[in-house]
Amino acid sequence: MTEEIKEEKKPKKAKKKSYFSERELKCKHTGEYKFDEEFLDLLNKIREECDFPFRVTSAYRHPTHPNESRKQATGAHCTGKAIDIAVSGAQAMELVSVAIANGITRIGVQQKGMNRFIHLDICTKEDFPDRDYFPEEAIWSY
Repeated sequence: MTEEIKEEKKPKKAKKKSYFSERELKCKHTGEYKFDEEFLDLLNKIREECDFPFRVTSAYRHPTHPNESRKQATGAHCTGKAIDIAVSGAQAMELVSVAIANGITRIGVQQKGMNRFIHLDICTKEDFPDRDYFPEEAIWSY
């Protein structure tokens, strides 16, 4: 009796849980998806810790996106390493706190008017080598 040689089956990779869809992370102007996967992993961890839904208002932006094309230099959103999350009040405080605890060092805060959000990004000087000055640790308001 001949012994059958069975092909070893490779274990399937478990799909990572993501709170974010490709649709909400792609450029709303071009439809391109160039969101940074390491940043996405970090955002999923932050979302898990915050334990409330994140409504994404802006993520990856192609350089031709209207918000980018009017700038003198492209911004963090063009790297795929930035996101704006519609949040206010206590949830905004929680998001900023959890983001900082997870190593986010660039935070923008818009907490007045109707369109309140928190901007998070993980950009570094390496993402903008042509700039003389790029603060890797910054918090700002809009």
